[in-house]
Amino acid sequence: MNRPRASAPQAFLYTVQGTRVAVTLHEPDDALAERVPEAFVQDLWAQQYLDPDRCCTATGTPVQVLDPGTLNTDAGPDFRDAHLRIGDVTWHGDVEVHNQSHGWRAHKHHQDARYNSVVLHVTLASDMWTGRLKRADGSPLPELVLTRALNKPIRTALHRFLTRADTPILCASQWDQVEASLRTSWMRELGHARLCRKAEALTSPWDEALFERLCAGMGYAKNDEPMSDLAARCPLSLLRSLPDAAAIEAVLLGWAGLLPEPATLVETDRATADYAMRLRDRFRRVQYHHSSAPLPRERWTFFRLRPNNFPPLRLAQIAQWIAPGGWLRDDPLAALRTAVRSANPHAALQDLLASTPGSFWTTHRRLDRTSKSYDPTLGTSRRDTLILNALVPVLLRLAEDDAALQESVHALLRDLPASSDRVTRIFRDLGTTPSDALEAQGAHRLYRSFCTAGRCMQCAIGQALLTGNS
Repeated sequence: MNRPRASAPQAFLYTVQGTRVAVTLHEPDDALAERVPEAFVQDLWAQQYLDPDRCCTATGTPVQVLDPGTLNTDAGPDFRDAHLRIGDVTWHGDVEVHNQSHGWRAHKHHQDARYNSVVLHVTLASDMWTGRLKRADGSPLPELVLTRALNKPIRTALHRFLTRADTPILCASQWDQVEASLRTSWMRELGHARLCRKAEALTSPWDEALFERLCAGMGYAKNDEPMSDLAARCPLSLLRSLPDAAAIEAVLLGWAGLLPEPATLVETDRATADYAMRLRDRFRRVQYHHSSAPLPRERWTFFRLRPNNFPPLRLAQIAQWIAPGGWLRDDPLAALRTAVRSANPHAALQDLLASTPGSFWTTHRRLDRTSKSYDPTLGTSRRDTLILNALVPVLLRLAEDDAALQESVHALLRDLPASSDRVTRIFRDLGTTPSDALEAQGAHRLYRSFCTAGRCMQCAIGQALLTGNS
């Protein structure tokens, strides 16, 4: 295929001192567009350097950006959960960004069903494919060309992109001017508020809410949404009725859409193929009595995932909790209350969440191939994350009318170690290291809800600096 050519110059009318002036703007040629980093093009969209009056699709349909979405650093579209109005239709979906239109086809997104959720393709410059792109399902894809809609010169935006500070924390240079006690108390307050918001989002029955939160936590950030959807398709009440861990594995993996097709097992070893086929048979027997369809396999992310976080292994670990003898089998809420009121609630909850699937999983992290032998037991750091994000919100709901239980939960939070991640490391580098899980939760809320949003006037630390009461 010949290399795509740059589109024709675009003419615009401007009013200068009462006189209408025609200005012709030449878009960047192919070489220039290809040299610009794609991260810069993503930043143009994220920062919304757009003139609303010139913001329209390649075919002339007006585009109103209500929310550009959240940058996705993993596999899949570049921006998740965007909110757009294209013409007379309001859309909630994803946005994909490329330097030029042909990037959509070069990356084979037109053949990838995961990109059917893209509601707008954003490109820096146009080429022969502009306005002609389609999704994998054959539907036409609206497209916005940034060079036709920017409200500032590309050179200015690129300089700002290349010279911008790495941290969005505007008060970073003044951070140590604020009393450490104020920083700590504010983080603890935000951490408690964040956990309360998670608790308030839960709905009864509480055992099903607990199961959904556990599944989401086992999905990690990349697979929390399909895990939550799976919990809705396979409620705890259904899984408890199954006779053993193998049947529960089969149903979870089957409705997840993760059981391999027989044709994909032709080249695998006999033991792996036999195990996968037994699971398929058991799932079919249960599925026959239910109308729910399995999730599309493309909903799941394996890209840039540590093998121990692969969804099939996580589902096998979940199955152990529900199998006969597992803590979710009969009365998980009673088990939670007992554990958090024990002499060492952290250790008791760690024991509750312990899970070691069957021997098949010592040499497998997925169902179509073997791996090096390893211990498939759920790790202690993942269990701590589950305690914080799944068990504590449920316990807070259970403790609404139980002061003693509330105190037990607060004692647990003081005992849980703080996570070490990108956000907590930002504050550690500023001189504030969260001392426990509650402060780490506060660091996340401070960063996401105040620092990156520029809400300094609503932040206790920002107020102290602005008023001189630090």
